[in-house]
Amino acid sequence: MDHLGVGEPINGDHIYNGAMDNASGVATMLDTAATLHESGTKLRRSILFLIVTGEEKGLLGSRYFVAHPTVPRSSIVGDLNVDMFLPVIPLKILTVLGLKDSDLGPLLRSVAEPMGIEIQDDPEPERNLFIRSDQYNFIKAGVPSIYFKVGARAGTPEAATEKRWLTEHYHAPSDDTKQPVDLAAAAKYDELVLHLAEAMADRDERPQWNQDSFFRRYVKRSSAAHGRM
Repeated sequence: MDHLGVGEPINGDHIYNGAMDNASGVATMLDTAATLHESGTKLRRSILFLIVTGEEKGLLGSRYFVAHPTVPRSSIVGDLNVDMFLPVIPLKILTVLGLKDSDLGPLLRSVAEPMGIEIQDDPEPERNLFIRSDQYNFIKAGVPSIYFKVGARAGTPEAATEKRWLTEHYHAPSDDTKQPVDLAAAAKYDELVLHLAEAMADRDERPQWNQDSFFRRYVKRSSAAHGRM
């Protein structure tokens, strides 16, 4: 859904499989949905599982959905993005984009820390990754959003493994099911997503942008565009 599909051949292979980017996130969503369904858990808010295409073409799928939502847009209180969470190392640290922009940051921390997962802010803000995946179309509609993936401290062997993956497998045919995957990290991430979704759906208040967040300005713009302030 979210990948290149085909591209320039590398070592004679032109099929860009997209196992990590982003079949991994799709699998997490399907697993979370199945777990919630099978458990019979009753949540105070509904959870909408959205898998979109065209991310690599300019976030086209999410842009279309935000413009033509299947539920009233005012009922969408928050967005959790699981794009390419990259379980190639143990999940001890979670890199969070948008950590300080809304109260989804503290909510995520409250779920992660009891699981023994340390939280770190975006270590590469100069790459502007928070506006380069599908959460950005929700952000522009005023919806508090957060994007989080398996992380590592700079200068560690884990960070070197991440860097090597980005160099050798990102947007390449070798992003396939034959590459090493830390299955324990993937399972732990799935558990985290489940608990975070439940926590967001069950709390009294809607997620809110922090007063000092750059992205808070989109709330007023979105409200004005839809005739309400």
